[in-house]
Amino acid sequence: DGKLEFALAFTDEYVEGHVVGLDLMLVGKLQAGQFSPESHLDLHGMNAQQAFDALVGFFRAAYFKGQRTVLVVPGRGLNSPHGIPILREKVQEWFTQEPLKRVILAFCTAKPSDGGAGALYVLLRKFRKGEGKIHWERKPVDPDLI
Repeated sequence: DGKLEFALAFTDEYVEGHVVGLDLMLVGKLQAGQFSPESHLDLHGMNAQQAFDALVGFFRAAYFKGQRTVLVVPGRGLNSPHGIPILREKVQEWFTQEPLKRVILAFCTAKPSDGGAGALYVLLRKFRKGEGKIHWERKPVDPDLI
């Protein structure tokens, strides 16, 4: 029916989400850092609109290249106004909404060697030509993107 649901768990320092029904062994391997990121995107210094546009372009390219694991670095928000990690929270929301939810299987906080609480490992679906149209132009319901 085209509907995907994410199971989410998070604390101040840790976040994890995965498509409901995904093999939990895969999620465990992602959490353990057993998949080497094939590319990364650093969002430091971007506002919400710039970060969203960069994420969509990055995931579109990674998906079409057949990459399976990537690293996204939204940062911890330490240099944000009032120390509030705006991008870190928004990225988690965007991952579970159109258009990114169509290509993301799971995500979790990275190991300290890859950025720790300021970075996320992301597991992507396999690229399948002609299977399941992804509407890259769609935007999530987010007042900062209007």
